[in-house]
Amino acid sequence: FCPSRLLVGAPWDGNGQGDIYKCSVGGQNSSCAKANLGAAAPWLLSGAGRLGMTLTESKNGGFVVCAPLWSQECGTSVFSSGRCVRLGEDLQLLGTIAPTAQRCSTFMDIILVLDGSNSIYPWEEVQTFLQNILGRFFIGPGQTQVGVLQYGEQLVQEWALGQHPTAQLLLEAARNLTRQEGRETRTAMAIRKAWWALEVGVSEGTGTGGRTGNG
Repeated sequence: FCPSRLLVGAPWDGNGQGDIYKCSVGGQNSSCAKANLGAAAPWLLSGAGRLGMTLTESKNGGFVVCAPLWSQECGTSVFSSGRCVRLGEDLQLLGTIAPTAQRCSTFMDIILVLDGSNSIYPWEEVQTFLQNILGRFFIGPGQTQVGVLQYGEQLVQEWALGQHPTAQLLLEAARNLTRQEGRETRTAMAIRKAWWALEVGVSEGTGTGGRTGNG
């Protein structure tokens, strides 16, 4: 693409996620370095999209590189829509192109409110219930996000929406959840806090609130 640099698409790089390499040419110590586009666009790491199978110059300057086998998971369904990224002259990420990618129908934000006071016994049954219900959701950044509040005398946010982005991490957190204990049961306070986390948190830009359109 330019006299002193060659860009090489490597669609089988990694586990098939793909990437591109920047290679210097014409010198005595010519070498290639991986662009590591997955660091700037984490969705590239979600599957074998074969990024780099298409690599071309952009009419507006820079480059366009595509992952034609990138797939979008929605529950038990997988849609292979492909996805591309626009890169600047220095290979900085300028944006993504995914004309057919849409929000999954399983897109939900859920906050579970758990009673952790002394009136709940045995706690193992709460953990089992939590694991059972979490196992029914399709967990992921583009699908269902789950947060947990536990209350007794005090209110504790065990984890925020999206803090555990995979089902495996979420179930592990549920297994390790300990009871807060306490003689009082402040249910109303916990429900108000859950509402605030969903509705107010996102409007104040805290990054822990519900996603737009989930009210």
